[in-house]
Amino acid sequence: MEFKISKVKTIKSYMTTLRSFNVGDERYYRLEGTDYMGFHNARKRLAERNIALFSFENIETPDDKLFKITRTE
Repeated sequence: MEFKISKVKTIKSYMTTLRSFNVGDERYYRLEGTDYMGFHNARKRLAERNIALFSFENIETPDDKLFKITRTE
């Protein structure tokens, strides 16, 4: 008998990630796939619900492109 082994898929939660920031927290992410749009959509939803405000900035280093996220309120 042969078994087909499955893998558990992890779903990224941008809302949960942004909610984990305290006011003034600053973090850097290396973006993969749809991360850029995911963070922007989550930021919009949190702002519309008056939960939190964030600023985003693209940072380029000689070795990498990073996405800087800061919680402002």
